[in-house]
Amino acid sequence: MHYKIKSAANILFLNSFMAVLFLSAMSSVQLNAQNDSLQKTYSDTAYYSKMRDSLMKVYTEQNKDYEKMMKKQESKKRGLGSSFFGLNLDVIFGVGFSNTEFDVNGDTTGLSNATSKTGPMLGVNVNFNLIGFAISTGFNYSSKGFSSGSSDQVNANYLNIPLMFAFNFDIGKVEMDIAAGPYVGILLSQEKSEYYALKNIDLGIVGTLQGAYFFNSFVGALLGVKYEHGGLNNMIDSEALNSYASSVKSRNWFIYSGIKFVL
Repeated sequence: MHYKIKSAANILFLNSFMAVLFLSAMSSVQLNAQNDSLQKTYSDTAYYSKMRDSLMKVYTEQNKDYEKMMKKQESKKRGLGSSFFGLNLDVIFGVGFSNTEFDVNGDTTGLSNATSKTGPMLGVNVNFNLIGFAISTGFNYSSKGFSSGSSDQVNANYLNIPLMFAFNFDIGKVEMDIAAGPYVGILLSQEKSEYYALKNIDLGIVGTLQGAYFFNSFVGALLGVKYEHGGLNNMIDSEALNSYASSVKSRNWFIYSGIKFVL
């Protein structure tokens, strides 16, 4: 009987001990699970924080690039139009260096020894701009001719109407224009010569290179050079009497300044 009671007590003690071990194990498992959950939550929070900071950095850089692009676009906007389309007016004045070439019929000292002469030039050009390209026309007065062997200047005054195709681009605050095309010259007056007479119309080609520094969105200062190659239709009037030349061509360089108005 005593043995049976002792065995029952041992069994009860063993069961209690096993229960305590089981509860301790379960508590340990729950604690580890909570620690893992906390660690995972911290890891996820750190990851999302890094991703958020990375996205904010990309957004900030893109926003800075956008603001730079808008400022650049705004700086190119001149006049009342946009940076893609515009209309401007150039008022120019300067000096020209004229060379006239004659094909003479005989030994004519007054023509064969012709040298260059200087003369004034002025004009107004209208430019239609479209996405960096432009069409330019207007009215340009220039005094051409030559100096004879006796140093006397022979003048021929023309009003030229060009039709030029231009390309423009910016270098800092300076707008550069490169243009070229044909022109029609109308003879306004010519000093009488015993050797030749000129036609009323001169056909040629013209090219310009100019820069404009803008004080504001509407006004800028111009500086440029221009070259004209005239006489493509032979400037000599073949119907004139006592003509000592069979053909006349002109080579003219101009240096000019002026004002550009952006409309």
